[in-house]
Amino acid sequence: MPMGKKTSRISKSQYLRGLQCPKALWLYRHRPDLAPEIPVSKQQIFDQGHEVGILAQQYFPGGVEVTDNYYEIDKAISSTEKHIRNGAGIIYEATACSPDGAYSRIDILKKADSLNQWDLIEVKQSTGVKDYHLDDMALQRYAFENAGYTVRNSYLMHINNSYVRFGSLNLQELFAMEDCTMFVSYKMADIHARLDTLLAIINSDKEPSIEIGDHCKKPFKCDYRYYCRQYYNIPEYSVYNIFSGKKLRQLLDQGIKEISEVPEDFSFTDRQAIDVNAYKNQKIRVDKNAIREFLNLLIYPLCYLDYETISTPVPLFENSSPYQKIPFQFSLHIQETPGGEARHIEFLHTELSDPRPHFVQKLTSSLTGKGSVVVFNKSFEIKINNDLGYTFPQFADALENINERMVDLLEPFRSRNLYHPAMLGSASLKSVLPAFVHELNYNDLEISDGEIASIMYMHCLKNLVPEEQKRQIYKNLRDYCRLDTLAEIKLVDVLTRFV
Repeated sequence: MPMGKKTSRISKSQYLRGLQCPKALWLYRHRPDLAPEIPVSKQQIFDQGHEVGILAQQYFPGGVEVTDNYYEIDKAISSTEKHIRNGAGIIYEATACSPDGAYSRIDILKKADSLNQWDLIEVKQSTGVKDYHLDDMALQRYAFENAGYTVRNSYLMHINNSYVRFGSLNLQELFAMEDCTMFVSYKMADIHARLDTLLAIINSDKEPSIEIGDHCKKPFKCDYRYYCRQYYNIPEYSVYNIFSGKKLRQLLDQGIKEISEVPEDFSFTDRQAIDVNAYKNQKIRVDKNAIREFLNLLIYPLCYLDYETISTPVPLFENSSPYQKIPFQFSLHIQETPGGEARHIEFLHTELSDPRPHFVQKLTSSLTGKGSVVVFNKSFEIKINNDLGYTFPQFADALENINERMVDLLEPFRSRNLYHPAMLGSASLKSVLPAFVHELNYNDLEISDGEIASIMYMHCLKNLVPEEQKRQIYKNLRDYCRLDTLAEIKLVDVLTRFV
């Protein structure tokens, strides 16, 4: 594709994209037609990040904000310089650009005491420092220093996940500040050469040729991974889904992408061998003894249970912490005898308040007595129950009883005791169910996964939707959670049929 005017600048986000994959950077600049729509889940992350950023500004009150649009670089630089001339000691969204084209905004630019030095404070909604944060901060410091600023320290301001909210938010405890100056300074040594390389890629008419690999997922899932799979003729299910590292490299060097082409004498783990052979032969793998052992764990009445939760960087409720999973809904099917009808009990908190008190009360009163509690991935439910027992000690014994009765339906599928080639290497409920049970389907639901369930519930909890839409969302949530426990019933039936 012909290139128009050459660019001499690169933003922080584009710099990080280029470090992860130069091809992704080129596509971003040359092929806007390939840019995917922002999914609801990603928009939720952006919205939460914005909320955290506002709170970070309140942590450093009295500042002035650069409000120019993100694409108005020169205006933002001028506004920053104007605020400094006017004596501002704290500037939000300050902007600078180095002579060789690195431009960046900083969440908080703070004057270092009375000295003519500045601290750069980057705000993240993570709970610690990650390596790509240091690359992010290094480009920021590079841009500001080479624009003429005397920078003292580079700080990462992140969420403190040990904070427990009591009363109003305590911003001093919600946030943690980490001095990353030494690591950032070390990272800066390579920036000039990297800028030259990345700007050359941006200004080239030729799309870079870069193979698919681990960089497509780390540190972020690439926006162009589906395009690249088509570009390199990668099947939907391929050696990339099963192998990694040296083994993957070994196959690719032989030109092998299709699972059907993997040699019989290749070095497999047990699980890899099962996945490859099942796919090649299109046969279900059954370990009857292991399945029988699992089924012998089940004690009737069987109580099929599933939770839905929300998790936010800023704790919403009294006695809760950042990113703590707060349960707001459960579905419970109770089956008294093998193959018998199942009685359904459900809970969904629809008030604009902490759902946990009503949730734990309804849960424990519904699961008295005996019988196995069947869940899919029990570490999830156990962790939530443990948190509830800590917060509401009057229910701790009842919750511990539920935990002790739990049986994990994920296990026979994750261990490949029963494996269908249509599972395509995944043991998630959304992969296992359609492989074995065709009459139940998530595709027809308005809410079809837990992440969307959480986001839709948050919209209701924060009053972001009108009452009529709330009622529809609540119905959709009930339909979704109910299907999860119906799926568990069907999968126990499936296991029973194979022995």
